[in-house]
Amino acid sequence: MLKDEVLKILLSSGSHVSGQDISNKLGVSRTAVWKAVTVLKNDGYDIESVNNKGYLLTRNKSILNEAEIETCMHLYNCKVFPKVLYFDSIDSTNTYAKKAADSIPSDFLVVADTQTLGRGRLGRSWSSPSSTGIYMSLCIRPNISLEKASMITLIMATAICDAIEELYHISPLIKWPNDIVINSKKICGILTEMSCDMDGIKYIISGVGINVYDTSFPDDIKDTASSLLLETGTKKDRAKIISSAIYHFYEDLDTFMQTEDMSALKSKYESRLANIGREVMILDPKGEYPATALGIDETGALLVNANGKVKRVISGEVSVRGIYGYT
Repeated sequence: MLKDEVLKILLSSGSHVSGQDISNKLGVSRTAVWKAVTVLKNDGYDIESVNNKGYLLTRNKSILNEAEIETCMHLYNCKVFPKVLYFDSIDSTNTYAKKAADSIPSDFLVVADTQTLGRGRLGRSWSSPSSTGIYMSLCIRPNISLEKASMITLIMATAICDAIEELYHISPLIKWPNDIVINSKKICGILTEMSCDMDGIKYIISGVGINVYDTSFPDDIKDTASSLLLETGTKKDRAKIISSAIYHFYEDLDTFMQTEDMSALKSKYESRLANIGREVMILDPKGEYPATALGIDETGALLVNANGKVKRVISGEVSVRGIYGYT
């Protein structure tokens, strides 16, 4: 749509852009540009019009759309530009990504302003109110063996942390394997799913939910959840957070693919690991047991010391003392 092309120009500029320059670049009339600007204003964008200067866009941090995300990705000069599919409302970005994976051959990113059936790990739901969070699913097709797919969750976790630190100047931690925490409160969860056949992995989908502007939460999570706004007092563009995360993800994925394990990323991951050196409770279906977290191995498994023996934890729930009420 013309308004999206005009928006990309205004987003990329950061200063006044004349209507004539926009019309020349897009090959349309100045009247068409004016109409597109009018539509953008009606969509909630604050666009200043000044004679002999042109149009100046003031970013509205609560607005999220395809043009915002794609423009920010280009500004980050991402190594890979996944196709962006944006929805105002969707049942679940992971569910949609799985349906779309067979018809879209390249990497793609599904983003929604709200989800009606957001999903977390172990069958849990994910609260997805409108205009407050980031709900996205990245579909990739790495040439790796089936048993290595779970490490994509760890790579996405480090990417989310890098993006948050870059934009908010705060250092979040990872509660192994898939939660991002700030001040012992969960602000992000990751759900990774995949499809495979006799030839190997067809695709991997890494779903991410980040509490960005939330100021309240459902009763069942209000004591354990928080948001970037509550923990930092700062409001950042969701499109910038998404783009930064995607940029860092592909940077780390490149590193991962060189060895197809976490060996080159191990120290980076452990520097963010909330579990490390702390007492944890391993919630194994065969029985709970306390241990001390030591770090991860090159496969991404959590290493723990339980009664003097080092064990590998490869799945399930791990509670960390001082986080989410485990005291």
